Amino acid sequence: MPLDRRTRTAAIIALGAYAVFVAVIAFWPTPVDRPIGPALFRILGTMRGVGVAPNDAYNVVEFTANVAFFVLPAILVVLIVGLRRWWIAPVSGLLCSLTIELAQHFLLPHRFGTVNDVIANTLGALIGCGIGVLVLVRRARRARS
Repeated sequence: MPLDRRTRTAAIIALGAYAVFVAVIAFWPTPVDRPIGPALFRILGTMRGVGVAPNDAYNVVEFTANVAFFVLPAILVVLIVGLRRWWIAPVSGLLCSLTIELAQHFLLPHRFGTVNDVIANTLGALIGCGIGVLVLVRRARRARS
């Protein structure tokens, strides 16, 4: 069952707003965590007590943040395009992530484009896609009963 016009329009507006948010963070000239870096590493330093080095903990936090960053837009894409075209969400996530990372690598000297970020972003898009598909399937089942 497709989304009603009003809900679909709201999803498109939300996706557009989120895209602006992503663009600002992705293309900010310096790493966005730079202002909180020292405090973050102090907090992560407490992980030494359980045998985790601060750099390792930071890598986990960064990877997880990159996964989470792409979940919501993927959900919105699936809600907009529907079940027949669900695959557009993870493909779009991959292509957007590649674009961001290549731009950071070649155009932003203080940013670092990495393969790990592409993997994390794409994983987030896949998770979001799965959530979006589940929402639409549940919605369709509810409408039939």
